[in-house]
Parts: sequence; structure tokens; C-alpha cells
Amino acid sequence: MMKMNRMYFLILLSLCLLIATGVGLMANLNGLFFTPIADEFHILKGSVSLTQTISNLAFSFGGIMSPKIIKESNFRKVLVLGTIIEVGCTLILTVCTNIYLMYILHGMRGFMAGVMGFVFVTIVINHWYQANVGLITSIALGFSGLAGAVFSPVISSVIQNHGWRTGYIVIAVMMAVLNLPAMFFLPSIKPETKGLKPYGESAEISNSTGSSIRSYEITSGRMILMYVYAMFACICTALVSHFPGYTQNLGLAASVGATMLSISLLANTGGKIILGILVDKIGAKKSLVLFSLLILTALLIFLYIPMAMTLYVGALLIGLSYSLATVGIVTMSKDLFGVDNFGKTYPKISFAGTMANALFITVIGYLYDYFGNYTITLYILLGMIIVVLLIVFRVYGIIEKRKTV
Repeated sequence: MMKMNRMYFLILLSLCLLIATGVGLMANLNGLFFTPIADEFHILKGSVSLTQTISNLAFSFGGIMSPKIIKESNFRKVLVLGTIIEVGCTLILTVCTNIYLMYILHGMRGFMAGVMGFVFVTIVINHWYQANVGLITSIALGFSGLAGAVFSPVISSVIQNHGWRTGYIVIAVMMAVLNLPAMFFLPSIKPETKGLKPYGESAEISNSTGSSIRSYEITSGRMILMYVYAMFACICTALVSHFPGYTQNLGLAASVGATMLSISLLANTGGKIILGILVDKIGAKKSLVLFSLLILTALLIFLYIPMAMTLYVGALLIGLSYSLATVGIVTMSKDLFGVDNFGKTYPKISFAGTMANALFITVIGYLYDYFGNYTITLYILLGMIIVVLLIVFRVYGIIEKRKTV
């Protein structure tokens, strides 16, 4: 990787922390609150997990609206307002006495997190970085898992010792702190508006297959392939939020579920970086197939050998699903449609994936309420990851055929 000067490093750091707030703290840690809130309010766990569904749905709409809301002229004001809404809604959650107000608050903060989330960050990265853009994207998106992994045991301990309301207070403070760098260190959405150049401007941009990235035809069939891939890959990540409940159902200590969550979120971060490196080294097809097979292995572990130590291995492997759901979508969208069409296709594909994830988080909760275990959920996910694997072969078959024409 080329040497990066201070300005480009600080821009990347600010983007990483935006992802850490909007996804790491808000989405990846929310599963820690499901059980204590359900117990205090005397409601089903599925009803509480609906807060995450609403938040993720709002996140999806925020993402698809992001290019229309955040402009070069107002991006800093939007970042400030978004942070105020995120922090304010989180603080109000601490005084909630019914689930319906929680639904509204999760929707509001989820929408603003979506506006400042994946779409905004990847657009800024594509403008500000040309060299090593795949690895840089992986690092930024990886902070969603890093924040969750680092802070999961902290928030879990706070909830156990001081209650879930105090847990939300701690998260609100973290949100305010982590969003500050973007307000100070991000000079613009596009470097040319400040008379600056992208990092590595002279570097040749190429895709993971080694050919020049151009603008390729967008067809309904290819979009459907990407929609299904995004939805199923994102749905696989929904299981991680339910680890505390899953281990409790197995009769294991609460600490096992919290540790599994931390392990998965560490794999979230490391997996994205590793996937970015592998895509550069061995190609996207082989890398995505490898990750899909490892996730399939994780689901088999959860189904057939659910013991504490094997569950930790499974948690590590299932954490790689975040890589398929983020770096995988970005890479396949660029390879299939070309970088010129990335801004047209990626927000829609990402929206479909986030929507599916949002819905399935609640579905998992209600499936547990109905069946009393997570077995049926694991079989459904097993089928989905097999479909993901088949789509990877199909998409890169299209790309390889195009190269021979």
C-alpha cells in the first residue's frame, strides 16, 4: 500500500468512525438489549427485536436517500444534525416505558445512520481514493465489526451491573465522540472542490479480474441476481444479534453469547480486510467462494456440534458473512456493472440487502417464540448461503464470458 499522508489518513479515520457509530454501536450491539427489555416490559423477544428491524429498515431508506440529502454544500450540517438526532434518540430510549416509543426512536436514529452510513462513506472513498481503493473500502466497512467487538463486552457488563438504560447512556456518549472527527477532518465530498487530488490519482484503476473497469450493461436479470445475493448475504448476518438468546436457549452462560458476539464482530472487521486482500491476490470469485464455504461450515457447527468451544469457532466463521454482505456487494457490483454504474446500482442493491436483514432479525425472534429454538432458522440460513454460493459462480461466469467476447 502506498504511503498515505496525514490528510488522507484523517479522512479515512473519520469515515471509519462514522461506520463504527451507525452500524457498530447502533446495530451490532442492539441484540444485547433484547432480553432485558423483554423481561422488564413483559413482552415477547420478537417484539423487542422489531426495534432492530425498524432501525434497519430506516437505515435502508436513509442510505438510498443519502445522495439526495448530503450535498457538497451541506454535508457538514447534515453530519452535525444527524449526530444530534442519533445521540438524542438514544438518550430518550433510557426513559422509555413502552415499546412503541422505542420503535419511533429506533426509526429516527436508524434513518440518520443510513444517511451517514455505507452509501455516503463508499461514495466519499470512491472520490478521495484511487490507489488501494478495495483495501481502503474494506478497512472502513470493517469498523462496523471492530466497534461491536470492542464495545460488546463493555456494554454487556454495563447492562448486567447497572441495567439496560445505563447501557444506552454509555452508547449515546460513544456516538457523540466517534462522530466528531468527520465534522472536523472531512474537508469535502469531492477533493476537487477544495483544489485537492485523490489519493494515488496516477494509479491505474482495475477490477478484481484484472481488466479495466468500464460501464457495463444493467439488465433486470443481472440486477435480480445481485438483489438475491445481497438479501441472502445480509440475512446471514442477522443471526449474530441473536447469539445471547441462542446460547441462553442452549443452557449456556450469558457470557458465552457475549463472547460469541465479540468474536463474530472481530471476524467482521478482520474478514473484510482479509477479503479485500484476497480479492487483489487471487480474484473475487475464489475469495467469495471460500468465504461462502466457511460460513456454511459455521451453520453446520451451530446445528450439529453446539458446544461452547465449537460455538466460538462457529461465531468466528459466521462473522465472515459481514464481509459477503459489504465488501462482497461492493466488489460484485463494480465487477458486474463497472465503476461508472456503481452509483446507480450499489445504493439499490445495498438497500435490498439491508431491508432483508432488517426483516429477518424480527423473523428470527418470532421463529424462536413459535418453535422454542433456533433450529429452523439455522436450516433456512443454510439454504440461503448455498444460493449465495451459486450466484457467485453465475455472476463471475457472466464476467468471464464477457472477457472472451
